[in-house]
Amino acid sequence: MSELISLGKITKNQGNKGELRLMPYIDNLGRFELLKEVFLVSPDQSTTIKKEVKDIWFHKNFVIIHLSGIDNIGDALKYRNYEVKIKKDETLDLADDQYYVDQLLDLTVFLLNHQVLGKVIDVIDTKGTDILLIKGRKKEYMIPMSREYIKKIDLDNKEILIEPVKGILDL
Repeated sequence: MSELISLGKITKNQGNKGELRLMPYIDNLGRFELLKEVFLVSPDQSTTIKKEVKDIWFHKNFVIIHLSGIDNIGDALKYRNYEVKIKKDETLDLADDQYYVDQLLDLTVFLLNHQVLGKVIDVIDTKGTDILLIKGRKKEYMIPMSREYIKKIDLDNKEILIEPVKGILDL
C-alpha cells in the first residue's frame, strides 16, 4: 500500500447514526468533499481499515463524516482518536510554504550552527500559528511554525533548519 497522509483525527461521534466528528489537519476543507474512500488508522498504528465515504458535511470547525459500515453510535465510538488518512498520491498540491503534518513528523531539526536540536514528534494546531513539538535528547521543545523561526524545510533530506529567538530553547 502506498504511503498514507493524515487529513484529520476523529474526536468523537456526531449524533447517533454513526457519523464521526473529525478535527481536520488541513486548511482546505473542500478537499473532504472529494473523498470517495479513506483509511482509518488506530492510535497505536496497529490497525488500518479502508472505508467508503457515504456523506461529508461541516459543523463549526469540524468535518462530519459518515462511512460505510458505521451506522450507529456504538460503531462510531470504536473509532475515537483514529486518524483519517488517504493515499499520498490522492493528496492535493499545497502552496510552497504549506505541508501535511505527516510530511513533518520525524524530520531532524537543526540550528543555524548545524547542531541537532531533535526530531519533530508532533505538530500542534493552535488555530493560529502551528507549533512544532521537537524531542531533543534531554527535553522537548516547542517552536512556532513561523518564517521568523523556520528558515528552511527540506523534505528530500528530512531536515528543518531553524533560528530560534534568544531564550525560547530555555523554556
